[in-house]
Amino acid sequence: MSSGQNAIRIKKGTILLYRIFDIAEEIDLGRVESLLTQSPGTQERLRLTRIPGQSIVIRNAPVHLQLGETPILAGAREYIADTHAKVWDYGVVSIVFQIPIAEGTTWEQLLHQASIFELANEVDVSARKRSEELARAIAPALQRPGEWAGLEDYTIYFLETIEGAATGEELLAKADIPALILAETDRNLSSLNRDSILENTYQYRGNDLTVIDWNSAIVWEPSGQRDIADVLEFAVTHLMEMRYYDDLIDRRLTLLYDSIEAQRQRRGKMPFWKLSHEASSRYIEFSEFIGRVENSLKVVGDFYLARIFRAAVRRFRVPDWQSSISRKMGILAQVSELLQGEINTQRSMIMEIIVIGLIAFEVVNSLLQVH
Repeated sequence: MSSGQNAIRIKKGTILLYRIFDIAEEIDLGRVESLLTQSPGTQERLRLTRIPGQSIVIRNAPVHLQLGETPILAGAREYIADTHAKVWDYGVVSIVFQIPIAEGTTWEQLLHQASIFELANEVDVSARKRSEELARAIAPALQRPGEWAGLEDYTIYFLETIEGAATGEELLAKADIPALILAETDRNLSSLNRDSILENTYQYRGNDLTVIDWNSAIVWEPSGQRDIADVLEFAVTHLMEMRYYDDLIDRRLTLLYDSIEAQRQRRGKMPFWKLSHEASSRYIEFSEFIGRVENSLKVVGDFYLARIFRAAVRRFRVPDWQSSISRKMGILAQVSELLQGEINTQRSMIMEIIVIGLIAFEVVNSLLQVH
């Protein structure tokens, strides 16, 4: 395959390095736009228009920002990345560094470049810095802001013009696509690994190609339209939020269990109503989030883009994360019910004590009147 790869040259393309951060529980996008009106041309709503008259619709579409240039040190070279951001209403900011692929780059050279970016910690550091700068700029629009230590990364090799391959099938035959997807240059990949990656290969026309994996994707789109890249970014933000909420609910459950144990050890001083309120509030919050994510994307007519989105969601194992969250939400609901039972028991005991006290008072009062 190496001889075939030498014949493949990228005439026009871009490496898209995504870093996704959770900066708040919700973001008021209208407020974001009003805060940025003093910088004309820096914001626009994301629209997906792959085919005229057909599209998918993102409910409450993100605000797209141009952040200028960012120097990225990778290997021994400094790259200048055109930097963009999208602000999503469910508390997420996605930073993308766009690095042009030099005209005439061979597939082998692209593999080498991919392996360099895969190991470049500077990408994470620079992206978090830009995310923090943006969070400060739109602080009034953030509801319950908070910075999660985690992040989600993704790379898209966006190719527009390729020399040496006229069709997607020809590119698959000549280029080592799995190696680029995994940024692997130092060892041969097994046939099982290759087959697993190539299972997620999609084409709309003969001269385009999309291959999706869990950490990166190749998108050959001669038209230059980035609808597929936008859809993949949207799917990665879903994965990010699932990971964030899974971690958050773990921490909440741990605190809840610790609080319950601490209250039990106080023997009689157990304000379970606070714990029950916390459990119920979190259950409602997580339920609303799941519903918001499920309803955020509506298919109108472009079933190819919808197919790409569903494939990405499966490959990112978003349903598994959602199942994990739903299971833990069920635990929260059970804990809430148990705590409510404790509350009802305490109330019953208090009522019994009050009733006994009133009876005793009446008895004593009657005896005093007799004597």
